[in-house]
Amino acid sequence: MTYPKEEYAGNLQELYTQINGASSFQPMQQFESDRWSARIYRSSGKTLEKATCSFLQITDGTINGSPGSISRFEAVAYPENPKIPALFIMTDRTETEEMGRYIVFYSDLIIQDRKSHQREKDLFAKVAQGVCNHYGHTFKELNEFIGGRGTFGGNAGECGLMGFFQETDIPFLEDLMGKIVPTYKEILELNQNEHPQKEDHENMHASRARFIEWMILDSLGTKILRENNIPLHVIEESSFPPMVEY
Repeated sequence: MTYPKEEYAGNLQELYTQINGASSFQPMQQFESDRWSARIYRSSGKTLEKATCSFLQITDGTINGSPGSISRFEAVAYPENPKIPALFIMTDRTETEEMGRYIVFYSDLIIQDRKSHQREKDLFAKVAQGVCNHYGHTFKELNEFIGGRGTFGGNAGECGLMGFFQETDIPFLEDLMGKIVPTYKEILELNQNEHPQKEDHENMHASRARFIEWMILDSLGTKILRENNIPLHVIEESSFPPMVEY
């Protein structure tokens, strides 16, 4: 069974098209060596300053010190308006000699202006909780897994979920991703009339700087890239914010 599926990118690209327009997409970027490959799709517009979908494949590599392979899908969307949280979705299928085969999933909001955004967090969590209830998962346990970890440099909304899953959980994860996309569109529409002030932009740049520091120093995903000699510019293109001022 192929996982993650190509159609995951299609769902996000449709959202990016609805928000930024079909002409907002840049040419696909592709990077590869004999043991890894990456494809990155990017949309840039007035609403979503940088919105990406990416696939990363590592074959016969090393995962956390153990021989293994990984297939990963990631989507990140950064609104130009700092008063609107960014979106993050990541899922991969990993197989190592030490741990066997398993699936990782993480979804969340990234807070850009250092405000509470409780309304948006509650909306995001409510949708995830509903899908968990339908499939017999406990949202509280999966949500607590991301709490207090300083994820995204302390900018994680901590309103999504993270967990380790099996292939039998793929329908649950696909349903979750399918419901996150329209929920995020609703969050964008809720805040479309918010007018940022100078302080909001200053907070956004400070938050993005902390995010990049975290990605370079603490992210397990970046650690795996380094472990397999994948250049930093790959994760810059797929995951980093569009612009940072120090």
